[in-house]
Amino acid sequence: MRKSVRAIGALLTCCIFTMSACWHGASPGIGEEGTPGIIRGPDVKPVVQLKAITMGREPASGMDHFYKQLDALTIRDLGATVRFDFIPWGDEKNQISRAIASKEYDLYVGGVWSDFASFAAKNAFANLTPLLGQVPELVEHYDGKLDSVMINGKLFGIPQYIKPGGGGEGMLFREDLRKAWGLPEIKDLESAEQYLYRAKKAYPDTPMINDKRFADNVWTLIAGSKYLDVVKGYAVVSIDEPYKALSMYDTPEYKEVLHRAKKWYEDGIVSRDILAAQGNATSETLEWMKADKKPLEFNNHFGAVSSGYIGVLKELFPEFEYGWFDYFLDHVPNYMPYMTPDNMTMISVGTHSKHKEIAVKLIEKAHTDRAYYNLLLYGVEGENYNLDGDYISYAGIKSENKKPGWTGLYDDYMSLMEKYPGEWQSIVEHLHTEGARRAEANGQSPLAGFRFDTGKITAELTAMETVRSRYLAPLSVGMTADIDADLDRAKQQLAEAGFPRLMEELQNQLDGFAATKR
Repeated sequence: MRKSVRAIGALLTCCIFTMSACWHGASPGIGEEGTPGIIRGPDVKPVVQLKAITMGREPASGMDHFYKQLDALTIRDLGATVRFDFIPWGDEKNQISRAIASKEYDLYVGGVWSDFASFAAKNAFANLTPLLGQVPELVEHYDGKLDSVMINGKLFGIPQYIKPGGGGEGMLFREDLRKAWGLPEIKDLESAEQYLYRAKKAYPDTPMINDKRFADNVWTLIAGSKYLDVVKGYAVVSIDEPYKALSMYDTPEYKEVLHRAKKWYEDGIVSRDILAAQGNATSETLEWMKADKKPLEFNNHFGAVSSGYIGVLKELFPEFEYGWFDYFLDHVPNYMPYMTPDNMTMISVGTHSKHKEIAVKLIEKAHTDRAYYNLLLYGVEGENYNLDGDYISYAGIKSENKKPGWTGLYDDYMSLMEKYPGEWQSIVEHLHTEGARRAEANGQSPLAGFRFDTGKITAELTAMETVRSRYLAPLSVGMTADIDADLDRAKQQLAEAGFPRLMEELQNQLDGFAATKR
């Protein structure tokens, strides 16, 4: 049974008081007698100091108390401390890559928005498989599912643990404006497009789409019910033939995406400077929405909007009503979640680390101990969040004090339900209930457990990424005078970079996977 969340504060306070007496006034963040890098615990032994990265912006206040409470736990249990460097969303792929290359951190994070797969293929991270015997509670918590995220028999990270249900990528929009403008309910690409054009008329000085990944979501709306992504950005399989690899660039639906993007670009819906935008432009949109200069966010994940947008926007504009159009719920088959390193993953401990065992035990504590989980995901009660019964609440918490959770840690089997302002509570509950219902009805994806091993084609993938950046990126945002000619040119460049080799290797692996299914 889950420990009482209200008992945690008393436990931490007791630990902090006891340990502060043993430290003789030395700051856990500075070291004994102010000497950087030297910390001594209650037994006077040196304490290991771990360094980690996480995504988001550091909260304006509460971090001093956060580290005091965290140190009380980690020194007692692990003989260690951990300090986080925050990487703001925006240029996260490049910044994470630089952090991994620097080898100065013990713990990394990654996901579909990072180069995790390519770094893992190069053995940039520790193989955790031999260490699992030291973290039996973590293994039990994941109920055998960690085996499914191994790459060539090696476990390179601990994934998020997701239950069925909840939102995916989608569009946040002003529902009150939709009603005032007399527009239909937003439930497909056509109704979303109507809203985009009407919003552009009302907000002529702001681009409605400023994130160059928007074509991914247009693809989902056009093709999501027909195909499953198998190598994102390159290859798909048909729902009806899930073990036959197809180039997404040869599908008729991809050309539909390009025509829609071209129309939006030429009509001013898409920013003229979109290619110069960072890989993730959501922070720019949030600033516009906070200034009431834009009524929508076309590209974002439901969890990010729920945690980072709704609270601050409702605080600024309590009279505004917001809506959510989920691109996945009605346009992509809802399957039961399965483990995959392509999800946002806590990538544990680089091979340079001297403290892999301690870092893995920290991860175990984070996923199985309520005091650790609440602190690492939500922060300090009363400063970064409040408890309303067994609900997390941000009522009364300034938006700049809301702490981003340790990226990769999110665990549906540990998380507390959150209370949201206004209409957002019913939106959250509907997505969780309906998404779970559909997933349970559909069962597992036919690709559940399949992992494409790119080890044999790393050179080709590097060359193809260069082609995508040079030839396909402008096409995908609508910057083309001749779609057919530019697409043919891009496909020829992909072929020269090694795309046929990728498709051959993918098909071989799909054939092997299909054989295990039979």
